Amino acid sequence: MQKITIPTAFNIDLEFETAEFLQRLVAWLIDFAIVMAYFIVSMHFLAEYEASNGRQSAGDGFWFNLSALQMILFTPCLVYHLVCELLMNGQTPGKKMLKLRVISENGGRPALYQFLLRWLVRFIDFISSFGFGALISYAVTNKNQRLGDLAAGTLVIKLKMQSNLDDTIFFELGESYQPVYANVLKLTDRDMNTIKNMLDRYHTGKTSLDMIIRTADTIRAALGIPNHQDNIIFLETLLKDYNHLSVK
Repeated sequence: MQKITIPTAFNIDLEFETAEFLQRLVAWLIDFAIVMAYFIVSMHFLAEYEASNGRQSAGDGFWFNLSALQMILFTPCLVYHLVCELLMNGQTPGKKMLKLRVISENGGRPALYQFLLRWLVRFIDFISSFGFGALISYAVTNKNQRLGDLAAGTLVIKLKMQSNLDDTIFFELGESYQPVYANVLKLTDRDMNTIKNMLDRYHTGKTSLDMIIRTADTIRAALGIPNHQDNIIFLETLLKDYNHLSVK
């Protein structure tokens, strides 16, 4: 297990703990058991299909249908990890039970190509090398990464972290995002973190609306922005704009 510190654009370091080998092994065994259970049920279904359609007297249509059915039934076994990690935010059922997650090396959610690449290299990690590729790579790399993680630029971490992206002003914004207030960069990281903390406290009932209004009015005056937007939306927009513009 290694502690990884990832600097962000907001002068806040995120600290993660990489998943221990035993945790990853148990998570993998849970996922393997799920896949095998599905495989056994699929094989039983195929056997029933062959028996009910008369294998010996079957014609070309039977064999075509059987091949198509095999492809349909066995495809989920192949794409299980890829689909689960895409739909479950970097987790499979096994990882979820062990409180592990796949993240990008920059601390955020991996992109589609990263999930796809680590899934493709899985066949080298576990099948062609009988698991030794993943084991050796995990043991010798500084961040405990298997070959798929190295290729994709990803990490498997424990979800219990000393710091979290939710504690920063980080927002996951699409590439098409258009900032509204370009002069938001006149504010500092400290200013933006104060706004973020104030909004969090407001949403949990720990800060009054009057405080939000006073803060929004102060910022509008400092940046020369007219008062024509809801105060909460205005402050949230500032956070998004600052996030987008500060990493350009």
